[in-house]
Amino acid sequence: MGQRQMNTERVQVAATLRRMREDAGLTRDQAAEVLSCTASKIGDLETGRSGAKPVELGALLDRYGVTGDEREELITFARESQARRPRGDHWITIPGGHRRFLDLERQATSAMFYSGEIIHGILQTEGYAQALLRWNNLQPPEILERMLKFRMARSAALSRTDRSPLRLWCILGEAALRSGVGGEAVMREQLEHLITMTTLQENVVVQVLPLGSGAHALMGVTMTLYDFQPPAPRMLHFDSYGRSAVHDREVEVTAAAHILDLLRAKALGHEESHEFIQAILSELEER
Repeated sequence: MGQRQMNTERVQVAATLRRMREDAGLTRDQAAEVLSCTASKIGDLETGRSGAKPVELGALLDRYGVTGDEREELITFARESQARRPRGDHWITIPGGHRRFLDLERQATSAMFYSGEIIHGILQTEGYAQALLRWNNLQPPEILERMLKFRMARSAALSRTDRSPLRLWCILGEAALRSGVGGEAVMREQLEHLITMTTLQENVVVQVLPLGSGAHALMGVTMTLYDFQPPAPRMLHFDSYGRSAVHDREVEVTAAAHILDLLRAKALGHEESHEFIQAILSELEER
């Protein structure tokens, strides 16, 4: 199957199936016994090379012990994604909310992120994430707590051992480092965490785009470009108030990748960025 034929919805189902199998503590060989197939077919289902038929999906979910809303939601989503592919509109709101997006992010091999104002969720401290979630949010406390746990779980992709850790490259506007989210104590902790991550983990790179760097194509945008194992397509994830969407149209993804490359060249280098963050942290500590 060519890369152009594989859609975003199938990759989301595939990523979720893999997570469910791993949560159940089963190998691909054990999952293959359920469908009387080969382990390579399970691998195809878990990478999106092929889509699971409803009866196959149901049998696997039975074996994985998946019940309730999560089971029905995945079956419905898989059935709908096979039945239709929007014409001329490659934008989809991420279904099932945060959990399926976490599965998709776990499947990625690398991610390139840009935001002028927000630290990437994978690199957020609990205090910083809490402050963002509580701002103007009318959700019940238990929902906010669930969303916080989701956000904290994302960092596991950077140190996973079952496959290569996610390679993360972040371009952050200076405003993201000076935003004051949660107050000075929270920001100090957040900046210290950024410094620690970029110092200790070779798969994490942060570049700072200083104020005064001039106009660029992503002003006002928060965007992440994800790469997956072939033949899954690269995907763009856009965040905006009240909406989170994935885009997989090849021409748009290629254009965004080029813009991100231009921004990397425009931003401070890795070592300069490290020193820049340290300088802002020192300012906070002196207050």
